[in-house]
Amino acid sequence: MFYNLYMFKKISCLLTLLIIAGCSTESDFEKYKEHVVTLSSDEFEGRAPGTPGGIKTKNYIADHFESLGIKSFGDSYLMGVDLTGITLDENESSFNLEVYGETVDIKYKTDVVYGTTRQVESVSFENSDLVFVGYGVNAPEYGWNDYKVDVRGKTVVMLINDPGFELQSTEFNGRAMTYYGRWTYKFEEAARQGAAGVLIIHETAPASYPWGVVENGWSGEQLNLTFKDKNLGRSALEGWITLDVAESLFAKMNTSYDEMKSKALSKDFQPIPMEGMKLSSNMVSSIRTTESHNVVGYVEGSEAPEEFVLIMGHWDHMGIDTSIEGDQIYNGAVDNATGTAAVMHMAEIFSKRSPKRSVAFIGLTAEESGLLGSAYLAEYPPFEYGNVIGGLNLDAFPAIGKAKDITIVGYGASELEAVLNKHASAEGKYLAPDKVPERGYFYRSDHINFAKKGIPMIYADPGVDLVNGGIEKGLEFGNQYTANDYHKPSDEVRDDWDWEGIEQDMGIFANFIDDLANSGEYPNWYLSSEFRAIRDETRNN
Repeated sequence: MFYNLYMFKKISCLLTLLIIAGCSTESDFEKYKEHVVTLSSDEFEGRAPGTPGGIKTKNYIADHFESLGIKSFGDSYLMGVDLTGITLDENESSFNLEVYGETVDIKYKTDVVYGTTRQVESVSFENSDLVFVGYGVNAPEYGWNDYKVDVRGKTVVMLINDPGFELQSTEFNGRAMTYYGRWTYKFEEAARQGAAGVLIIHETAPASYPWGVVENGWSGEQLNLTFKDKNLGRSALEGWITLDVAESLFAKMNTSYDEMKSKALSKDFQPIPMEGMKLSSNMVSSIRTTESHNVVGYVEGSEAPEEFVLIMGHWDHMGIDTSIEGDQIYNGAVDNATGTAAVMHMAEIFSKRSPKRSVAFIGLTAEESGLLGSAYLAEYPPFEYGNVIGGLNLDAFPAIGKAKDITIVGYGASELEAVLNKHASAEGKYLAPDKVPERGYFYRSDHINFAKKGIPMIYADPGVDLVNGGIEKGLEFGNQYTANDYHKPSDEVRDDWDWEGIEQDMGIFANFIDDLANSGEYPNWYLSSEFRAIRDETRNN
């Protein structure tokens, strides 16, 4: 499925047009395409951190930065991130769910995925009572608390997303997911409440992805940052169950999934003990420590070198899964060879310019494991937050042709949108809100860790209002990609990819970054943003 015309096109362009100096833009973008093809090839083995493919990937980016002659922070473009990998031993581990003393037949991967984030070889607990805690949300600002009882030592069972998804109202953020809807929050809050185990009920629509994504993403090695306390403050077990399993359990309570969900859609909801249901588990894991790296370079500003504009994308993907039949390599072409190549492409563009402010190019590791590389870099930045003008996050660019719009994930958040809109308009394009805010993409990519530090960030995606086919066609592609290719080995470069839209957007993004690097302006979050106060504090200090 890999295309084979790019080198021919490049050579042809050089031979026929170089003499009139009219091929620079075309040849630059040919390099972009070559980067995408290379990074998503089988040779790079799915780009998992800490694997030979991951090592090859970070070195590939660093070598590119070196070839451009851009600067590094310190003596290397590679900035270390200590990671710990935990791999559950499926054969030695047990998940024993009993209903009134009778063991329920639940199969690993088919019905449940589970494990521990505690960085130890063995974790166990017995006879933990199950409690249904609705959405598992404790949000004082919304007057919402699903933890009205003591759940210490118990296993909490909860719905995915937040109540706004079903209520479709101003409750929470309506249809748009808040951070309370993210699985990361749900595990974090359950740990704060002292739960021994956490089980999230998967449902495709509010999760925004099918069970296969959970099955693939939560089995095999799970990476996290290395913690001095071995992450012992987390719940012993974190996992997911299918909707079918949940319906079966609720049926044994003489109720239904729909009825339980309905009860959970109220501020007055009271946690419901799942009478007679107990979970015991013994988790045996192998522990591996490794060092991965963020890859960071920059072009120094000519007038304000201490001020930075950031452009970032994650280089990692999901590696190889030898347990599946057929194609075992998660090539990650769209997610996120396209974004990684974009960072490399921007570095090449700005290596030939002299911006007034510094521009940093950041390839992030371990995004697929929970935004780990960005979390580490945001915690230990090589620049002062108050001196960061803003940033652009590039994560997944489907090659589906030109669009009339650019999608802004988390639209209406910051003044960066006005700057980007200026350059999009110049190309006859408009900015549009994310068509599926219920999927919570604003909280699912690396920019969020920098936003939490107050840095204005914009997460821009290719548009869906296609020149050929309109919004209906664009959404159709997005839905097909999510269902068929997202976090699957089939996410590969194909012969029928139409790159023209990406090429146009790369030009717009370059002009956007150039504007920020030379304007002297200091964009901020809008007053309505939860990050505005943090930004004001960092700027004032």
